[in-house]
Amino acid sequence: MKTITKFALIVLGLALGAGALGAQPALTGPQILQRVEEKGGIGGTEGDLISDVKFEIVGKDKKTATNEFRFFSKRKKGEPDRFLVAFVKPDDVRGTLFLSIKPAGKEADLWLYLPALGIVKQLVNAQERKGSFAGSNLSFEDLGSGFKYSEDYNADERVAEEKIKIGDKEYTTYVLMLRVKKEKERIEDYPVRKLWVEKSEFVVLKGEAYNKANRLETVFEALALGKFENNTVADRVQIRNVLDGSQTTVGFLTRKRPGQALSDDLFDPNNLKNLKIDDLLKL
Repeated sequence: MKTITKFALIVLGLALGAGALGAQPALTGPQILQRVEEKGGIGGTEGDLISDVKFEIVGKDKKTATNEFRFFSKRKKGEPDRFLVAFVKPDDVRGTLFLSIKPAGKEADLWLYLPALGIVKQLVNAQERKGSFAGSNLSFEDLGSGFKYSEDYNADERVAEEKIKIGDKEYTTYVLMLRVKKEKERIEDYPVRKLWVEKSEFVVLKGEAYNKANRLETVFEALALGKFENNTVADRVQIRNVLDGSQTTVGFLTRKRPGQALSDDLFDPNNLKNLKIDDLLKL
């Protein structure tokens, strides 16, 4: 299953919690993209956050699977973004841990703890990093690396507007066209991307990615919106590969700020073997 290489992470980042920004008139494409990126990456807002997340997966062979996770994120200005995923269900992968530490402007360091083998493995080469996360349409690199489109893409100056309906409500969106920078052409799978950004809070409601053959390959859509800390967030997101028919639906079951700051030990690769899933679920 081909992964989406960062594509859904704008929506996933917002779904984990992000700050609201007021609507701005007559914005250019680059200015709108900046507002979106100010929302934050996979960890959402600054501070500590815990989210319970469910993946419903349909493979290209039409086989289905369901996984549940607990996400922990720690973001503080001037420090690397830290992100831990604890596998909760199914039982055969319970206790597996995935850790990402991403310094600003640098590639994330990724680790995977496999309790059945008792080993912590750092994901170093491209094949490991781009491997499917839990059989989904997201790779380990997708989930752990966050996003900053402006580093790899130029947004067209001119911006169209369209309406998108989610549930029984209609939203007015900016439509951004992103084109890969010349120096990034060799490493990006998708030379062209298209984003639909809600005008008042800069929440991305839909996105499309076009491959090097100029064919639409992946689509993500927010299926349901909710509120977290008075900000609009995506409660349910679907990521589809329109070429092979695979899809992953990501549902956010709970979100909360912990009662006290998350310990740095949670995000220490040398401590992963000592973390117990039952203890993590009590946080």
